[in-house]
Amino acid sequence: MWDGVIGQEQAVARLRRAAERPSHAYLLAGPRGSGVLEAARCFAAALVCPDGGCGACNACRRARSARHPDVIEVEPAGTFVVVDQVEEMMKEAFTSPFEAERKVIVLTEADRMNEPAANKLLKTLEEPPARTHFLLLSEAPDELLPTVRSRCQRIDFAALADADVAAALVAGGVPAEAAAAAARLASGRLDRALALAGPWSGLRAAVLEVAASLDGSGGAAALGAEAIQAVLTDTLAGLERAQKQEAKALEVELTEAGYPDRLARRLRRDLEQRQQRAARRARTDALAEVVTALEWYYRDALVAGAGGAPASSSGSALAALDACAQARQVIVARTAINEALLLEHLLVSLPPATNLGGTRPSSSVGRAVLS
Repeated sequence: MWDGVIGQEQAVARLRRAAERPSHAYLLAGPRGSGVLEAARCFAAALVCPDGGCGACNACRRARSARHPDVIEVEPAGTFVVVDQVEEMMKEAFTSPFEAERKVIVLTEADRMNEPAANKLLKTLEEPPARTHFLLLSEAPDELLPTVRSRCQRIDFAALADADVAAALVAGGVPAEAAAAAARLASGRLDRALALAGPWSGLRAAVLEVAASLDGSGGAAALGAEAIQAVLTDTLAGLERAQKQEAKALEVELTEAGYPDRLARRLRRDLEQRQQRAARRARTDALAEVVTALEWYYRDALVAGAGGAPASSSGSALAALDACAQARQVIVARTAINEALLLEHLLVSLPPATNLGGTRPSSSVGRAVLS
C-alpha cells in the first residue's frame, strides 16, 4: 500500500509504527509533490482498515481515493481556511464513525488557517474526541501557531531526489532519457515530473512553437494565445475524464453501501468540491508551465548571446524574462485570472525570434522530455 510513497523511507516507517498505536494528531510537513498527501491517505487507510492497512480491501481503496465515509479531507475554500470550515470539521470530528472504529480528519495546507480558525482547532486538539485522529499537512509548518504544532506529532518529508523521481517514472513506463530530464526539471516533485513526462510534454512543444512564431505584432500574439489555450484544454482533458470516472465509481459505492441520504449527500458534495479545486489547480499549474517553457526558451537565448551573439539579443532575452516574471506573479497571486488576456499580454511583450541574433534556443533539457 505504501509503494506509492517513494523516497521517504524514514517518514513511512514512522507512520507505519504510529498506525499500531495512533496519537490524536499528526503534522506531516513537506513540499508539494514529495508524497505528503499520498502518505496521509495511506495512514488514514491504515487507521480505518479492519486489518490495520492491508492495502487490498475496499476500506483501504476508498480511503486512498478520498471516498471513505470516515476519512474527511478538508482544503482551503479560498485564500484561507476560515472558522466556518473548522467548525464543520469539528462537527464531523465529534460524530461517531459510520463504518470503521476510527474517524480521520485530513486538513491540507494547514498553514493557511487564519488565526480565528487555528484557535478554534486548537481547542479541539487540546481535548480531542476519543476515536478521531487529525492529520495536518503543510508546506510551511512554521507558519502554524506554535500551540497547534506542539499538540501534533511532526513527521517531516524532504523534496525527492532526482534519482528517486526518475526511477518512479521509468517504473511507470517512461523512457529513461525522458524520465531523467523530467526529474531534473521537476525540482523534487513527483507530480510535476509525471505531468512533464506526460500531458505537459505536448504543451511545452506548443509553447516553443508559438515563441518561435512571434513577430512583435498583436495579431501574432492573439493567434499564439489561442493556440496555447487550445492545447491547455487538450492537456487537461485526461483529468476531466478521470474525474467523471471517479464520480461514477462513487455512485456505485453509494448504491452498494446503502448509506443514509445525509451521508451520501456529504460524500457527493466533498467529491464535487475536491474535483473543482483539483481542476482549478491543474489549470493554474499548466498555465504556470507555459511561463516556465517560455523562460527556458529565452534563457537559452541569453546563454547563446553570452557566447558571442549581438548585445541586443541579450537585451531582448532579458526583457522577455522580465515579462515572464510579471506573468508568474499574477498566476502565483491566486487571484482570478483572465487567462486569454494574460497570455495575450505576455506574448505581445515578448521579442520576435529574429531579435535573438539568429540563435534558435535549444532548450536541450526541456526538449528531452518532449520526445
